[in-house]
Amino acid sequence: MNTSEDKTENFLFTKEFQKIDPAMVAEELKNKGFFSFSKAFTTKAINAIEKDATKSKLNLNDNRICGVYAETQYHLTKLLCVSKTFFDFVTSNFVFDVCRKHLGDEFRLKALRYYETYGGHHMQWHTDNKTDRGFSHIPGIIIIFYISDVKEGQFQYIEGSHLWSGEKAYSNYSEEFINKEYKDKVRDFKLPSGSMVIYNTYGIHRAEPVSNKSFVRKSVFAQIDAQIEDGEPIILDSKIITKMNSDVAMFLGFGKPSNYVAYPPTSINTLPLNKNVLGIFLKYVVIRFMRKIYDLSPGFVKSVVKKSFRK
Repeated sequence: MNTSEDKTENFLFTKEFQKIDPAMVAEELKNKGFFSFSKAFTTKAINAIEKDATKSKLNLNDNRICGVYAETQYHLTKLLCVSKTFFDFVTSNFVFDVCRKHLGDEFRLKALRYYETYGGHHMQWHTDNKTDRGFSHIPGIIIIFYISDVKEGQFQYIEGSHLWSGEKAYSNYSEEFINKEYKDKVRDFKLPSGSMVIYNTYGIHRAEPVSNKSFVRKSVFAQIDAQIEDGEPIILDSKIITKMNSDVAMFLGFGKPSNYVAYPPTSINTLPLNKNVLGIFLKYVVIRFMRKIYDLSPGFVKSVVKKSFRK
């Protein structure tokens, strides 16, 4: 009879991926800087995460879980408030075994998000071994998996760059530098929905720029660092925590500071000017205008309005 963990693994991962040895993954991270697997997740798992992450995308003055827009990207960083499937994945034996073999006995979930990237987005070549205060020598890994099929705007990684980028002590690299020095080392990950890429945070990478305005790439991101003393604030719903032990508490940063600024920094000024955003503002203006007219109306008019709504 299958245990609950077996059932969870069968729901999350394809049979082919369940055969992957975490020690082999750690070895590839050490040597190449990355590991990838096409269709690691089941369709059911991917559909569940997308459904949970997009129930309520954007709203104004809403006390529910909502995401944010940062110009040409949408982010939901509160994935652990809405998706038990993501919780089951990120605390799975596979993830913890890879972390132990690559990072050691201590590791913490530093940042996470469901995100959508749209046409026109341009990402500079960079590394992720940094904090909101700049470059930092903190070993870590990133796990990205695709919610949608990715045929363009794919993740790109400079193979072997994790071995030397730390010597430069900065995180951003120009496209001219990469094309001149490391063009032959660029690895592309055009993969179907459910595919996974794990990479060393010292590795230089980006998403390939796409000019097509109708383009959308849906992905999930999780960064896990060997430094457990700080990270981004992680907000979670206790009902999705179906297992708890000292490893999970360490991984989620229980009792530790969370002083890093949550990524991405957003405000009303980073909202894109599109029909969805305009529709929200238009609805707000119409409702507030009608409410003001009602408030200023004489009593008999209010009485008529109330009666009409009771019918």
